[in-house]
Amino acid sequence: MGEHQRQVPLTIRPGISRRLLLYVLLTHGVALAVLVPLPLGWITRGLLAALVLLSLGYSLWAHVLLRAPWSVAEAVWSEAGWTITTASGQSYDARLLSSTYVGVGLVILNLRAGLLRRPSVVLTPDSIDPEQLRRLRARLRLSAATAARARPNQAGAPI
Repeated sequence: MGEHQRQVPLTIRPGISRRLLLYVLLTHGVALAVLVPLPLGWITRGLLAALVLLSLGYSLWAHVLLRAPWSVAEAVWSEAGWTITTASGQSYDARLLSSTYVGVGLVILNLRAGLLRRPSVVLTPDSIDPEQLRRLRARLRLSAATAARARPNQAGAPI
């Protein structure tokens, strides 16, 4: 690749997102509210409520506050691929999965690091610098378009 086409590594360090916090609280609150009118016994309803509260605690710890040892503290995208660093300080080489979502207000990076690790990075406009989020979305869309062009045309269908 020519010198003019080399891309500078893109370093992403997600921070705490108020939007993600609000979404997590809202969805878990609605899940708890749905339990009230269900025709279930108090024990069953209590167990389901406990599961929803456990899910809330895990989501806050691992995805919103990024305090779990396996939470992604930094993701670097270079020409060699992705490298992730967890909150515990461990680094892994990773590859981007096709289930990655790229939207205007939300980017979810689904990565695979090794056989069993599948870290995800949820990015909202308030979790990283808006310019950095714009560059990430542009690179992801460009790499997806390049990959689509490189794939052979399946069964004669237009690309």
